Amino acid sequence: MIDATEAFQSPVQSPAFIRAVALVRDDVFIAVYRRDGETIGFLPHHRRPNRFARPVGAPFADYSALITFPDTDLKARDALAAARIDRYQAIGLIDPYGVFGDVDGTDDVGYGIDLGSGEPINTVTKKHSKNINRHRRNLIAAHGEITFRLSEFDREHYERMLNLKRRQLAQNGLHNFLDAPWASSLLEQLFDAPREDLHGSLLVMMVGDAPVMFHYGLRYGDRMHPWVSSFDPAFGEFSPGQIFLCDAPAVLKAAGVRYYDLSTGQTHYKSSFCNTQFPVRHARIYGGSASAHLSERLAHLTSHVQKSMDRYRIGRGVANALTRLNRRVDQIACLELDFAGRAKGVAHAFANARRRIGGGHTD
Repeated sequence: MIDATEAFQSPVQSPAFIRAVALVRDDVFIAVYRRDGETIGFLPHHRRPNRFARPVGAPFADYSALITFPDTDLKARDALAAARIDRYQAIGLIDPYGVFGDVDGTDDVGYGIDLGSGEPINTVTKKHSKNINRHRRNLIAAHGEITFRLSEFDREHYERMLNLKRRQLAQNGLHNFLDAPWASSLLEQLFDAPREDLHGSLLVMMVGDAPVMFHYGLRYGDRMHPWVSSFDPAFGEFSPGQIFLCDAPAVLKAAGVRYYDLSTGQTHYKSSFCNTQFPVRHARIYGGSASAHLSERLAHLTSHVQKSMDRYRIGRGVANALTRLNRRVDQIACLELDFAGRAKGVAHAFANARRRIGGGHTD
């Protein structure tokens, strides 16, 4: 089914990724749907208490889907009911065949660099390109030539990448998604995995002898999907991220990468540095049981109240703040599987809420 539909070919949708997560968590399940003895669909998920489910590997799973063949007549509400799931929290929902219908949620866009399409790699304007070239020249003059290293087992660079990201998360008041026990084990396991199968791939931009910019995430066949992006702030004046996104595609293509998936968010720069984009949706989807219907009605009522507050400018900032805080708490719930971890994460989120809302940081 994945081979038949390119939209399902992200490494985070692969059976290999599901197996990798199942090695570090005990709540991974796959609902297998059959009709008249024929398998017609799969829904990998984390089965949480109270008939609640999330995509396998969330929040590292940037996409979710009910995987079917193109002509399969299967609807999500019936599929969830059959799997005894009342609520399914879809992240970056990919739905090429309308299985989920017109679900209520938040529209988003997935971005990627298709290195085999023949289309230009990016849509950076001439003015923007000149600015990047200036930064590149200044960086080389000050610190040395720029080179890239891909899929290396360099433990020192791996630890450097993680430490820089931890520092950035702390400065921005975000939850540390790297150190949840299962997430840390997953990242380590993938970093050490054989390179001929699903593995963690580390792409490093070197300036002279200094590692400056890092992308780390999944590689599976000819597709890469980075999760962690970090850079040395000592080089911030040279805009290393923009230089990285301009120069990395040639290195990736030479290494056999056909598609570099940059997922959702950060539209202000991804729209310029990527040559493909596709619609996705973040949504909570409900099954067919009585408790699912009740949860759905309560969710719709809450949404209606928030929209009314916004429409009539009643507590406008409060409604937006609550929406963002809810997203933050949900991410904490994805990562922290025990009460102590969740309580600590929620306390941190509340303590940093004012800084997050007022500072203009992106999620």
